[in-house]
Amino acid sequence: MKNLISTLILVGFLSNSEVSAQTDCSKYYPVSDGAKFEHTLYGNRMNEEGKVIYSVTDDGGDSVLYTMAMFDKNGTQIGDSSYGMKCEENGVSIDFKSLMGSGRPTQFDNMEMDIKGNNIYIPNDLSVGQTLPDAEMEMTITGAPIAMKSFMRMYNRTVERKETITTPAGTFDCFVISYDTDMKMGIKSTGKTKQWLAEDIGMVKTEDYNKKGKLRSMSLLTAYER
Repeated sequence: MKNLISTLILVGFLSNSEVSAQTDCSKYYPVSDGAKFEHTLYGNRMNEEGKVIYSVTDDGGDSVLYTMAMFDKNGTQIGDSSYGMKCEENGVSIDFKSLMGSGRPTQFDNMEMDIKGNNIYIPNDLSVGQTLPDAEMEMTITGAPIAMKSFMRMYNRTVERKETITTPAGTFDCFVISYDTDMKMGIKSTGKTKQWLAEDIGMVKTEDYNKKGKLRSMSLLTAYER
């Protein structure tokens, strides 16, 4: 579940950065106030491990805020975060610095945090065979009582194909985006991720594989309100 939650954050359901509410800002991520999306998380044997619920808040201005609440398989909330996305030319980008800043634990309040890297970019004009820019982040925390370094990297990002898939939430026409992942958040992990992205919905399905190509976890869109 930890690997999948990290992947969900990486691919862009992702603290306090802004996204313009203009109608052509993003074809794939809704900005309507009150929209909600529920994703159910599964282990490698398709056993349910929890849920993530995303809520959209539009303040009536030029920004929207996504709130992410995480629940275990018993329905107990185990975490939450909030994030936004920035409008770029013909798409949106997710700011790693604002993402990591929002999730900063209270025990790090008196420590120095240095975050560097580049954003995750999702263009509006996706097409099969398209190569998307790499994205990476490195975070260093220094000061007593601990020092820690974490990193995330997404590379070889490619639009593989178009595919129609059905989940408990409905049937969706999707682009399938695949990419390799390297990350260290306590432990080091490498693998491959596939993401099914639908217009006006965002992420519909995610599969996370280890470096040997074995499925580690999966998420499915199981309910939504727009």
